[in-house]
Amino acid sequence: GQPYTDTLMLTTVGARTGAPRIACLPYFRVGADLVVRGSNGGGPTDPHWVHNVRANPAARVRIHRREHPVEAHVAAGEERARLYAELRARSASTEGYQRMCAPRELPLVVLRGWPAA
Repeated sequence: GQPYTDTLMLTTVGARTGAPRIACLPYFRVGADLVVRGSNGGGPTDPHWVHNVRANPAARVRIHRREHPVEAHVAAGEERARLYAELRARSASTEGYQRMCAPRELPLVVLRGWPAA
């Protein structure tokens, strides 16, 4: 019953192994940035790719057969509050994931550096 959300392929560097790790994730464009949610299906722990971003912010994004390097970071404080409000307004599943994964805070990961259309 939810509208389709565009999906990207995120390649991070494994925090322990240093090997490339790939995750396919729904994303949202917020200003010049891309934002993905670390929902882990509403589970009690952050997904592996969030741990990887915390250890190494250099990542690659592939959208519509275009790949580009990006810098990733987990939003915190005012930035996270602003992004959470924006994503919540766009997608009811954002609040649902936050409820399911409580008490952990749903990580919102900003991917910066994707070229403008």
